[in-house]
Amino acid sequence: MAETPETEKSYDLRIRAAERAHDARRTALENTTSQVLSFSNSAMRAPALVAAGGVAAALGFYSANYTRLAEQPEHLTTFNSILYWLFASLLLTVIAPGLAYFSQIYFSLSIAEEDSVWEAPFIRDTPESKRLKLLGEIIRWGSIGAVVGSIVCLAIGGVTFLSLIK
Repeated sequence: MAETPETEKSYDLRIRAAERAHDARRTALENTTSQVLSFSNSAMRAPALVAAGGVAAALGFYSANYTRLAEQPEHLTTFNSILYWLFASLLLTVIAPGLAYFSQIYFSLSIAEEDSVWEAPFIRDTPESKRLKLLGEIIRWGSIGAVVGSIVCLAIGGVTFLSLIK
């Protein structure tokens, strides 16, 4: 079965469609790059803010309530449990934006590794772009896990704290 030759009009339409697809992909790469910058700012700020607030709150509560806590050893054990869960939550809170930052880097790199071609589909995955996209997905799910873990740890610490002050 012989292919019909491409007319000038269909050639122009195909090239315009390819150019639009290439431009859309470049725009996606630019947007992803700006997201990387945003996540990098969060990843650098989060540790400082979270650590400072967590330490201040824990020390304030401990010093204000030491006499009451020291009356019964189980209160100190409960307080240590509260600190454990709150600091686990803080640690996961610090890890999450860093993981999100790394996932966006991998997504940006995967877009940059795609092939732009003049035949439909105009953007094609390469083995490298697929590998980078998979790494980005794995790290993204790690970030989601860190956020959920942080919320769970915070809830456990909060409920334990409420049991201590009742």
